[in-house]
This record gives sequence, C-alpha cells and structure tokens, in this order.
Amino acid sequence: MSGKRYQVFMAPSAHRKYKKFDPLLKEKIKEEIKHLSEFPYCFEELKGVLKGIRSYHFKHSETQYRIAYRILEEKTEIEVVLVKSRESFYQTLRRIMK
Repeated sequence: MSGKRYQVFMAPSAHRKYKKFDPLLKEKIKEEIKHLSEFPYCFEELKGVLKGIRSYHFKHSETQYRIAYRILEEKTEIEVVLVKSRESFYQTLRRIMK
C-alpha cells in the first residue's frame, strides 16, 4: 500500500527523546516522517523480538539516524516508537519494546 497518507503520532517515549533534539534535527525528522507516512511499507521490517516494527534510516549532519515505527493498518496510523542515532539504537529499541 503506497500513496495513501497515514496519520503519524509519536509514542510518549519517542516524543520525550524528540523534544531534546536541536531545531534543525527536528525539522529533518518532520520531513522524513512525512515521506515515511506516504510509503510506510517500503522500509525494512525487523525480525525476532522486534517483528512488526519497521526501521527507516536517514542522515543528518554526518550522523546516521533511525526511526522505528509500527503500522496500525486498521486505523491508517503510524506509531513512531523511537527516533535515535544509529549508535545503540537496537539495544534501546529492544528495551522499549519489552
């Protein structure tokens, strides 16, 4: 399913981290989430205990970032679970998903 716009919201844990980012990174995240909302199935679905979560990758100021999200198809929504630099991203995500 592509081309259909999904409503995006951040889980409280993701929003707490997002609020701490600098304004330029926040703008970049908003742009990337807009793209993600139009084509949510185009990005990698994780495996194992993180099954059902997808990972979107982008770069900002020479740093790799990840957006972990899940698609709630019945509501046409995307829940952003985590936005973080690549460093220790998957360990943090596993901790959040427990």
